[in-house]
Amino acid sequence: MQDFRDKIAVITGGASGIGLGIARAIAGEGGHIVVADIDETAAKAAADDLTSRGVRSFSVRCDVRDDASVDAVFDAAKAEFGGVDLLFNNAGVYLGGEMKDCTLDDWRFVLDVNLDGVFRVGQRAAAFLRAQNEREAGRGGYIVNTASIGGFMSHGGGLAYAVSKYGVVAYSEAMRVDLEPNGIGVSTLCPGPIDTNLPASDRLRDSGETTGGMSEALSPFIRGGMAPDDIGPIVLSGIRRNLPYIFTHDDMRELFKARFDSVLDCIDRIGEPA
Repeated sequence: MQDFRDKIAVITGGASGIGLGIARAIAGEGGHIVVADIDETAAKAAADDLTSRGVRSFSVRCDVRDDASVDAVFDAAKAEFGGVDLLFNNAGVYLGGEMKDCTLDDWRFVLDVNLDGVFRVGQRAAAFLRAQNEREAGRGGYIVNTASIGGFMSHGGGLAYAVSKYGVVAYSEAMRVDLEPNGIGVSTLCPGPIDTNLPASDRLRDSGETTGGMSEALSPFIRGGMAPDDIGPIVLSGIRRNLPYIFTHDDMRELFKARFDSVLDCIDRIGEPA
């Protein structure tokens, strides 16, 4: 996909952070946006901001943990715009703390949003785009699933987050292969530190439980990160080049090299005497 003018984008987690940064980039190129977010007030404010930029946009509440809520997003997009061209599968949460502090409730909360939610939205989008292509041959489509550099290398703390993002990478790789014959592109967005509201994810828990501020311990790392508005052009460039992975920080090269050198070294040592 090269031209975003008049394309219709659905963005989960679109009311703030990375999602809003992508939305503004799409709007800057003349695309129209469905802002899907669990925070209705913030979603409406984001849609109003995008509309003021001369494009069409509306907001819809979306809880990616709920099938009916996800279906409603695509139904609304079809009713308002007649179809969808791009999905940014971006809603996500973070809970920090050491492995010993991660409860089953913590684990379920993070994976239900970050992995099951990506699956739930991704499956709905894939079915929608396939059916749309049967009606409108050649329309194509594009899906960007948000993972993280944490989807390639774990770090101290954030156990459930790292596991969820590893899963998003694997899901996206499989999705890319499956959807290519349908003319639908798939990229995995792997951001480094971005200045977002991710450390405050506790606010979204149904139970009202928190991790005792452990998620906020991530704040200094995140708050010094890239501005969300800077990530949008990077993502659109990655789509234009149909990149399997879209990275945001080129200073991660040595970390990736060390990881994969370690993998290759272990392969080379197969059969080595103990």
